[in-house]
This record gives sequence, structure tokens and C-alpha cells, in this order.
Amino acid sequence: MILKWLELHGFRNYKEILFNPSPSGITVIDGDNGQGKTSILEAISYLATKRSFRGASKEAIINYEADEAVLRAAFESSHKRDILVEASLSRSRRDRFLVNKQPPSKVSDINKTVPVTVFAAQDIEVVRGAPIARRDFLDDCVSMLFPRGPAIIASVEKVLRQRAMLLKQSGGMLTPEVSSTLDVWDRQLSQYGSQLVELRQELVLLMDPYVNTAYKEISSRNDRISLSYRCSWQGDLHQELMRNRKDDIRRQSNGIGPHRDELEIDIDGHPIRHNGSQGEQRTAAYSMKVAFHTLYRERMGEDPILLLDDVFSELDNTRCKAILNSVTATQTILTTTGTVPGELNPDLRVTVNDGAIIEGTV
Repeated sequence: MILKWLELHGFRNYKEILFNPSPSGITVIDGDNGQGKTSILEAISYLATKRSFRGASKEAIINYEADEAVLRAAFESSHKRDILVEASLSRSRRDRFLVNKQPPSKVSDINKTVPVTVFAAQDIEVVRGAPIARRDFLDDCVSMLFPRGPAIIASVEKVLRQRAMLLKQSGGMLTPEVSSTLDVWDRQLSQYGSQLVELRQELVLLMDPYVNTAYKEISSRNDRISLSYRCSWQGDLHQELMRNRKDDIRRQSNGIGPHRDELEIDIDGHPIRHNGSQGEQRTAAYSMKVAFHTLYRERMGEDPILLLDDVFSELDNTRCKAILNSVTATQTILTTTGTVPGELNPDLRVTVNDGAIIEGTV
């Protein structure tokens, strides 16, 4: 997969911009902090995932002087298929998202149209942060790798929202009406939740050897990184939901389910979240990205576009080069505030200043 061009209007600090990366090899975007380097990667990723990898709201994405942000990009798959993706985010009108001038028919069409792999400083939160960061990482990967993943994730999220609303409306009282409605949501949560856990567990089993290999290549050490999935319940989910119903009513919240599960990441048999140094945690986080990128490429036959947001400021040159050497990508786009290792030999280098590309050199 390659990006041919990107056009932005009213996105972040860009009033209007046309970005033409090198169609192969490495494109470097440099410039001082706050000039708009990361925003270019964010826009590319948004068109691929329909959300900001920075966790930004729509209001933050739209330029403060504009009523809407318009993003357009032309991509080309490894099979020479042209893909035009457009998004319009408005403060006052309904948002639009189009693939080849047509609204995607289902969630999976969005997730699978343009595969991207993003490396960013906040990736470390997947390792050291709260469990939700690890669950989100798993679900992002599930959405890309498994055809039924996006629909199952959407169903789980919908049921959890409806069930949580009912629990709050119950006022802590298990009336017959509340009980009968909970029966409906519990059957659905059991069905979709169990399916989601199966996909997450399969993903973890597939990724585990890739993560360990990537960590050794990036760190140049023989530490063993291992992944394991821990459910928030034992046995049959429907039975556990029934058993915990009174507690859920009392707390007025969803107590067990896939939204409470945990991905455990160990280094030499110990939780890296608590026992690893910051360098080990960051290396493990990037190793997980390398692992999924490689797994996706092998299973799907498509190179995701590789986006690296200022990783050179977080890791030494040896580890940065090791990351790039560990990932096969037709097209790599990276940002930096300084120099890049000379061995990278970028095919194109552009400078961004105050929301404008002011220079481009090969």
C-alpha cells in the first residue's frame, strides 16, 4: 500500500496543503515542534482508521478558523488498485466519509481499505498504561486481521452501552422489568463477548513469537517477551453475568466482560509494566507494533504504510535503525525535529513550517 498524495483543508494548523510523498522508500518530514509534522501523519492515519491516533476529538482536529476540515488522499494497493478516501468533519453538519466516492457499507470496509502502522511516543502506554490501552491495541489489530472482527467489536460496545444505561436507570433496584431486560442484554453480551475474546486470544497466540523476535532484534538482548490474555471471568460468560447480576445492580455498572480483560506482557517471566525500565517498556511497545505489522503483511499479502512520529527523539539510533530493519514497508513516512541516521538514505525530505511545506528535496 502506498500514499500517492494527501490534500488537507482546515485540518489542524493547515488551511490548505498538498503533500506528495515519495511513492517508495522513505520520506522525511522535518521542522520545529508545533509546525504541523505530526498532523500530516495523523491525517493519513485518520483516513485509514476514521480516528486520530493522538486521541483527539473532532473539535481539536478542525482548524480554529474553519467550520470544517476536509481530508482527501489517493492510495494504491499492491495489486495496483486505486483508492480515493475522503473525509469531511464539520462543526455544524453531519460528517462524511467516502471510499471511491461511496460511503463504506460497513465498519470493516473502513478498517481494511488502507492498512497503516503508526509508531508514536504514546505507544509506551500500551505497555505501562491502564488496561484499556492494551485492550484498544488488541481490538485495533483484531479489526484489521479478522473479517468479522469490526462487527463483533461494534456489537460488544453497543451491548455494553445499553446494559450500563439500564443499570444506572435501575437506581440499584432489581425489579422484574429490569431483570427481564438484563436477560436480553446478558445473552447478547455473552454471545458477542465470547466471540471477541476468542479473536483476541487467537491474535495473542499469533503475535507472541513475532513480539519476542522483534524485541530481541531491536534491543540486541536475549530477554524473553511473552504475551498472555487474562479474562475477567472463569467458565461460561452468561453464567457469570447471572451470578454477578446483584453486584452489577448495586454498583450500577458492568462488572465483568471483555471490557475488563487484560493483556499481560512479561519480560523474562515478570510483568514489564512494573519490573521493566522505561527503555524496556518503550522497546516492548514498538516490538508489538513491529510484530503486528509483520503478521499482517504475511497473512494479508499487503504492506501497511509505515508512519513514524519522531521516534528518533525517544530511542537511540541503533534501536531506531533496528526498528526500520525489522519492518518491511513499501513506503515509510517519518517525522523528526533533528537529524536522521545517514544510513536511512531518505528518498525525499520536506520541511514543514507553520502549517506549510516550504521545501522538498530528494
